[in-house]
Amino acid sequence: MESLNASYSKHYYKLFGELNEELLSQIIQSGIKRTLSTGEYLFHQGDSEQALYIVLSGRLRAIKEDSHGIRILGDIGEGEPVGEFALFTGEPRMASVLAIRKSIVLELSQMEYLKLVSLNPSLANSMTKFVINRLRRNTFQQNQSTPPKNIALINLQADHDLSPWTVDMEAYFLQNQIPVQVFDHDSQNDHTDQGFFDSLEQYPGINILLCSETHPNWSHQCLVYADLVILATDFQENPEIYPIEKKLDLYSKSILNKKIYLLLLHEPDAPMPKDTWKWLQHRMINLHIHVRQGNLKDIRRFCRIITNNATGLVLGGGGAKGYAHIGVVKALQEKGIEIDFLGGTSAGAIYGITMSFSDFDFEKIEQITKNAVNSKLTSNDISIPLISILSGNKVKRFVNKLFQEYGVEDIWVNSYCVSTNFSRASTKIHDKGPIWKQVMASMAIPGVFPPVVIDQYLHVDGAVMDNLPIEPMYRYPISKIIAVSLSGLPDRKVEYENTPGNWALLWDKISGKRRYRLPNVGSLIINSLMLNSHQRQEVTKSKVSHYFELNLKGVGLLDERKWKEILKKGYIQTTEYLEQLPNEEKFWEM
Repeated sequence: MESLNASYSKHYYKLFGELNEELLSQIIQSGIKRTLSTGEYLFHQGDSEQALYIVLSGRLRAIKEDSHGIRILGDIGEGEPVGEFALFTGEPRMASVLAIRKSIVLELSQMEYLKLVSLNPSLANSMTKFVINRLRRNTFQQNQSTPPKNIALINLQADHDLSPWTVDMEAYFLQNQIPVQVFDHDSQNDHTDQGFFDSLEQYPGINILLCSETHPNWSHQCLVYADLVILATDFQENPEIYPIEKKLDLYSKSILNKKIYLLLLHEPDAPMPKDTWKWLQHRMINLHIHVRQGNLKDIRRFCRIITNNATGLVLGGGGAKGYAHIGVVKALQEKGIEIDFLGGTSAGAIYGITMSFSDFDFEKIEQITKNAVNSKLTSNDISIPLISILSGNKVKRFVNKLFQEYGVEDIWVNSYCVSTNFSRASTKIHDKGPIWKQVMASMAIPGVFPPVVIDQYLHVDGAVMDNLPIEPMYRYPISKIIAVSLSGLPDRKVEYENTPGNWALLWDKISGKRRYRLPNVGSLIINSLMLNSHQRQEVTKSKVSHYFELNLKGVGLLDERKWKEILKKGYIQTTEYLEQLPNEEKFWEM
């Protein structure tokens, strides 16, 4: 038992700070260890008992019940406290907590906690500090989730050799000093099921459990103990539901459901995937991931994703200023920052998704940009202004030719863009469907381009509602979010009492006096529509780990002729921003 207590001591240190052996022993003796079976509740919403729990092993899930049904709030992993607010406030439990696999918790009643504090006052300071820090967590920190410990990897094709990918995975974990052990049915043959699976909890790293149709009982047991389920399949195989998926009842709706990722495996140098939707249409999964054999960039991305250590990039709108995003990403890549998820709106959508669609090949990206500028997509495209100034036909033809029939779900790096559902006055997240149409919707500036019809609704520029769509990035297993804003508006006063008329403005321009400095009609329309969205960005800094706003003074929203200069500004400013960060914030160097 002593060795068991010693293995859990790191969790007590995390909560209470440095402890001597005597104090650690007192905490262990004061508390009661409770073992929870899968599906067993630790407490229910509305309960009034006052106790603090520390998760020693396993995984719990918090759920909330209301008039709309049951909502999953999140999972609680080992080393995390549960119920600390009720301990201090005496209020009823605000949510229910249950075990989604076999778990062990230490229970400390209020009386036991107060007794410990009376003997060791420093404990109160440690606990109060912990609670205060939890309350102070910003929006981004609140949305981060505990990494999985036990991962069930299910091979949908029993004869498909996964070793070319798993060997590279193990090499990545070894290089990054992440302990990992891999088991299949045969490797645990000498252990009793219960003893083997219980022993996994004592391992300091990740346990990968290889499952297949050949051993359904073993696979089912792995699911019970797993925090994450990964379905691995050859992308070229039949995308229909496989027998093992039915036998394991993977897609039934339950509060005990584990997250399911679909790992789509490709040959080396495989062309860009197509028709990924066929794999997704009948499966209720949380995420799909494309990985090419031997492609270390893909392997690194996959490993970061499954350990909740991925990096997300969110790009804001800003018309022609969006060319700066290309320079931003180029600078990030040169510093060694790899993008695992990408999202954007308006200009951030078209330039961001073009980059991820091109697999971040900057020679190719700059050629596409050059072709777009030379095509003068907004020139000679005037429409009868019934719903928009421009017809959008030239842009539509260009993006159709660029993205062809590919869907957003086909892109190697998972990407999304947002538009505004005009009828519902709400943000629409586009992470599937034809790329060209989703991008057109995201950049359909009201009055400039016509709305785009998707699912029988009119959609306009996403920046009308949200010019920096960070919230959708919380759906992914990220540990860092980099957000780039282009949209700062200058605080500029005018030197005249009344807005001049058209003739005065025309004469001012002809004479070259430049007395009246007013935004052009395009900038006026775009910025006016997005004022509320710009204001919202002031509160986004707490929602990400890295936020910076580019200084693009002198660049107009329709100033495409300066694309090289704009791109260069994005590159230089990003490089300077990254170099000036404190060393502890340079996560790519750690």
